[in-house]
Amino acid sequence: MVEAAFIFSFLSIITVASLEYGFWLAAKSQVERVNYSLASLVRERTQFYGKRESFSNNDIQQLYELAKSLTYHRYDKELCLRVEAIGFTPAVKKTISYQQKLDYGSTLCNSITTPPLKNSIEFSPFSSRQRWLPLYQVTLILPTPKGTLHRMLKSVDLLPEYVSAYTILLAR
Repeated sequence: MVEAAFIFSFLSIITVASLEYGFWLAAKSQVERVNYSLASLVRERTQFYGKRESFSNNDIQQLYELAKSLTYHRYDKELCLRVEAIGFTPAVKKTISYQQKLDYGSTLCNSITTPPLKNSIEFSPFSSRQRWLPLYQVTLILPTPKGTLHRMLKSVDLLPEYVSAYTILLAR
């Protein structure tokens, strides 16, 4: 009888831990989908932002509001959005003319550990319009959904503190 109680308790903990991890995977999937949607809007800058390649704070705020909408306003206070941009001079030699990094939202932006966009400038091709295409990086970060075993799974590094996704892309 005592063994059954231990086994039942152990199976209950394993089941709840599996559910917690499943919720984390669902959140990760949602963050990746929302991040890709935002990146698609950034890619189409010439259509939506009057051919401006650089960002303003208002542009980032609009993307942030869209991200809140796409996450069904579940993470309004914890959501963090970072948009980075690198533009080049229209010369044959690839020279950086501007570099931006704009954060909007919670202090989770300080936790972002994505590689710097400057390390990816070799991915910018020389276009048929005789210019180097600008690079953009969109990063979205949310806190991990909190459940029953959240602290325990976090303390043994089975569950990260936040869920994030980033996309590097070229303008069209």
